[in-house]
Amino acid sequence: MTTQQTLQNFFGNRAVADSQGRALLVNPEPGQLGTMGLKWVQGPSNIGLDMNLAKKVKLSESKEFELRVDAVNILNHPNFGNPVLNINAPNFGRITTATGSRSFVINSRINF
Repeated sequence: MTTQQTLQNFFGNRAVADSQGRALLVNPEPGQLGTMGLKWVQGPSNIGLDMNLAKKVKLSESKEFELRVDAVNILNHPNFGNPVLNINAPNFGRITTATGSRSFVINSRINF
């Protein structure tokens, strides 16, 4: 079996068409390169709001107590990943990943 025949066995002639039936995205023939460049399809942008709050209290002339709270993703907004771009995948064009949960870190420190 030649390489061309092996590639032909894995070729799925799938395409994405618009409402008039014109092909928008088509799998390239086996052994051929596609014409769509990198980063042609992008997912939604990421947004985040991080904050911190710090309080310093003087204990003596040379000692100081510091309490700090760091908040990551304070709005608890999900950041969605990029859509699946493999045209042969059953979930083509769908966003399947999301990250971003709110977290707090509390730190205390004595400076002397």
